[in-house]
Amino acid sequence: MSPRISLRSMRATPFLKIHFGSQGAPTRTDGTMNIQSALAACRNEIALLVKSIIRLLWWVLIFALAVSSVYGLLQAHRIFSIQTMVACAFMFVSLVAAFGFAKSRTPGRTTWIGVHVGIFSAGIAAVFWVPQWSGYIVGTTLVLFVFTPNLLRQLAFRRAAAGYDRAAAFYGRLACLVQPSGQVRFDSSFLIARALGSIKEKVAAYREMARRATPEQWALVNCWISSAQGDWEGVLEQIRRAGDTLSELKWLEIRALGELGRVDEMVASYASAESVLSATNLPFCRLFVLAFSGRADAVHSLLGRQLRFLSPRMKSYWVFIVSQAAGNDQEEARRVLGSYARSADDETFCKTAQRHLDAGPKPGGATLSAESRAIIAVIEGHCEKRNGLRADTIAL
Repeated sequence: MSPRISLRSMRATPFLKIHFGSQGAPTRTDGTMNIQSALAACRNEIALLVKSIIRLLWWVLIFALAVSSVYGLLQAHRIFSIQTMVACAFMFVSLVAAFGFAKSRTPGRTTWIGVHVGIFSAGIAAVFWVPQWSGYIVGTTLVLFVFTPNLLRQLAFRRAAAGYDRAAAFYGRLACLVQPSGQVRFDSSFLIARALGSIKEKVAAYREMARRATPEQWALVNCWISSAQGDWEGVLEQIRRAGDTLSELKWLEIRALGELGRVDEMVASYASAESVLSATNLPFCRLFVLAFSGRADAVHSLLGRQLRFLSPRMKSYWVFIVSQAAGNDQEEARRVLGSYARSADDETFCKTAQRHLDAGPKPGGATLSAESRAIIAVIEGHCEKRNGLRADTIAL
């Protein structure tokens, strides 16, 4: 007999549709997808909860290890001194830093993990053997092998950005002596090559670096080869070809566009990257945009205050660029830059400066779209708020 289903029973199950299979048995098909979706959502929530719990337990474990280490060391020697507390505090900092580097993708992180683990181990040994000096020992080790290399690297790159290439190379060498990791050695080699006088010597040094470089470093070296040769088209091509590999060189892409006279494109590139530019690179990118668009007051304000650490040679370069872009080729700016171009021992600078000196002023100033002018007005507003927008006297 065929099964009989009443209309009332069909209405009593609105979320189910009953069909007959090949054997005449009813099967349920509707509602299955809703149940599966609910189960999938539940699994996602559970996975997120488990990850949060694991992350919390991870930090609890780190804290427990630090506390247990302090307690065990204090019980072992029964010394509750300031030296021991300071040493344990420094050890905790190194331990947290080591775990932080283990989770990051920072270049040379393996070396930094080894440094922090070594400091932690030295701290344990110091607390056991010379507890009365343990704070001094761990603190000195931390300053010598962690803070000093970072400080020297920052000084080196700041000097390089200011145009003092030889001083930058000196600080790079010192950083390499204190912390000779692969990344620090690469940075030191780069700064030494950058300080060489002739373009031929720079290119040879860069190519020697490329022979033992990682793929990311290789892309960076190729970009700097083009920069040393004054080939701004090549610089732009290298950066855009590398994509995210050279995302840290966004500031150089902005300058390359300005050097090539593609001012609207430069302004648009700055606007798209402003939120991700570092605090170090942001003032330089604003300088590039303002100088190549002919905003003399804003450029003088930047050079007189926020970028006052630039060398006189670099200041003379940007003063001439902004006067040229504004269509007002000042004789004094041309004279000062020309003297630096003739006397400088950096062939790359001489070549770039001479190219602008030969170009002459731009009648009517730089041509800008309405959108670019609006963006530049915002930049000028930032400069006015931070520096005071007025043509300060710049000592060259």
